Amino acid sequence: MKKLLYILVLFTLLLSACGKNAEPKEVAVDQDTSVKDIVGAVVKNKFTVEETKGIVTISIQDADVREGSKNQMLKDSGKIFAELSKLKSVKTPSIIWFAPLTGANSNEEMTEVLSVYFDEEDFRTVNWADYSQLNIESIATEYKENPALGD
Repeated sequence: MKKLLYILVLFTLLLSACGKNAEPKEVAVDQDTSVKDIVGAVVKNKFTVEETKGIVTISIQDADVREGSKNQMLKDSGKIFAELSKLKSVKTPSIIWFAPLTGANSNEEMTEVLSVYFDEEDFRTVNWADYSQLNIESIATEYKENPALGD
């Protein structure tokens, strides 16, 4: 009976350790929070941030693109936009996702697969409080998707 209890406890620990938390981390946004802090807390991919007078462009390189990646990219983008909306300095944000695709020369190249842009008016109009329920594709000022990304 004691062995069975130990096996059950071990099994429970293994299951909890193997579970993947797909939810992005929460970011405590204050006046000292940077765009890089926000993006780094949400995505684990390589990224760059360009900021000029309220225009923010985030480029994310996702080397691990697979089926269902579009949904995760949109979810992560929504979280990033929601957190950026808390920064008064951000006026027109855009997120561009890149992924390795095979080009005409049969070499893999980092290619733009998803692009989401908000102008200042649209960005400030959106209620970002429940970002996970928003349809980013339809509310974005500009939305582009590479056909290779699929659904």
